[in-house]
Amino acid sequence: MNRNRESLVRQMCADQRGQILVMVALMLVVICGAAGLATDVGVLYFSHQELVAASDAAALAGGAAIPTGTAIGTAQSYSGDKAAGGTYNIPNNLNITSVTPTLGCIPTTTYPNLGLPPCIAYGDQPAANAIQVKETATVSTYFMRVLGITSVNISATATATAKGGQFKPYNIVMVLDSTNSMGNTTDPTCTVPGVTGAPTPEQCAQYGVQQLLSELDPCQSTLKNCPTPSGGMVTNPVNVVALMTFPGLCSVTANGSTCPLTATQVSSPPVQSAYASDDYNCPVANPPISAYNNNPAYMILPYQSDYRVSDTAVSLDTSSSTVKAVGGGASPCTMPGIQTPGGEGTFYAGAVDVAQSYLAGTSVTRTGVDPSAVQNVIIFLSDGNANATPTQMGGKASSYPSTNECNQAITRAGVAKAAGTLVYSVSYGSETSGCPTDSPSITPCQTMEGMASTPTAQYFFSVPQSKGGTVCAGARSITSLDQVFTAIGQDLTTSRLVPNSTFSASAT
Repeated sequence: MNRNRESLVRQMCADQRGQILVMVALMLVVICGAAGLATDVGVLYFSHQELVAASDAAALAGGAAIPTGTAIGTAQSYSGDKAAGGTYNIPNNLNITSVTPTLGCIPTTTYPNLGLPPCIAYGDQPAANAIQVKETATVSTYFMRVLGITSVNISATATATAKGGQFKPYNIVMVLDSTNSMGNTTDPTCTVPGVTGAPTPEQCAQYGVQQLLSELDPCQSTLKNCPTPSGGMVTNPVNVVALMTFPGLCSVTANGSTCPLTATQVSSPPVQSAYASDDYNCPVANPPISAYNNNPAYMILPYQSDYRVSDTAVSLDTSSSTVKAVGGGASPCTMPGIQTPGGEGTFYAGAVDVAQSYLAGTSVTRTGVDPSAVQNVIIFLSDGNANATPTQMGGKASSYPSTNECNQAITRAGVAKAAGTLVYSVSYGSETSGCPTDSPSITPCQTMEGMASTPTAQYFFSVPQSKGGTVCAGARSITSLDQVFTAIGQDLTTSRLVPNSTFSASAT
């Protein structure tokens, strides 16, 4: 009897078949639950990052638009919320339920290290120097549904300063085409205040530069007014602008001397000392020009920062030499702005070289600013292809051959870009055929695109002219010349994200 009982117990204890199935089933439930939870957590994390990106974009766009009086609408358009009028950053897998942009004033004295612009009211917009955007969204779950959780609410908040706060200082060289074709036709597609009838392409280009100067910051935004300028420069400037033109001008300035194509007073390029003051200070005649290999003076004005009396000034300072040079000087000026002397064909490479040489070799004193933090910029505008004749390329220096003129421009712009310079290229009526000296063939459109920094969709612009030309492929989608320069200015003076706590502590 005892033996039978013992045998039965042994059999029961020894027969463990099927127990592993129960354990596997239990483990699968745990593993699947963990995997499902991880999947939902991953979706929530990704969705939250999307919402953060949308709120950041909305705040930055709204901050950039504060000076235009359209901050709220602009922030909503970048918010990703179609219901709020959003047209940008629309996420496909995220249901944004609310967007709340709020304007406010962050005290510059409370947060002196933020480099905040002053708190100013623009138009009907309340006084503000910052904007905060709060966004909420609903994210649908997958595996959490078994627990009765079908969706999770998430939120994100971003705060940005108004455009015009502390940002990277810029040394800018503006290079304007002033060949004959820029002055012997008109462009009725643009309007220039103060010009009766259709303006010339040169006047349209100069008015565009005025828009750029309206976007830049001449001095620290914490100052009510910039320091009194000396020689066109204020103490501790932020954005400085030099102005160059091509064809090059004669470096002889005494007694109204002329500068023939075969002048002998040249050495080797570049020449920076001779500034053609007659070409901007209410000129009464076209300035003399020189051949491209004759060491011409491309520079009209060296670095200047007196184009506005303060960062918040709405209008340009009409007494500034830079403003005069781009047609914005005070009356009376019978021939305002840079002239189009003609006499030379178009050749880019020499002007690009001189612009980069000036940027690399000329320092600007900015107290407390690391020179490595300063960004060099070339903005180059032309309306045609490189087609200078061998005679027009002549001279003593012989630095540039009269062949492959378009490719020379791309090569020299490449040297500038390799040195860290940003190159904005503005094609103003450039053709889709030309560059007669180049082999293999290349077009003016391709030349202007090749000169621009990458991505070219950001740094290359193409604007048509009534005289001809087209919108070059691959250019940024802005075809109004004044808007091109406004966009460049906004690129260089963006708003910045700041801690949310600064806004919530002081917003009004």
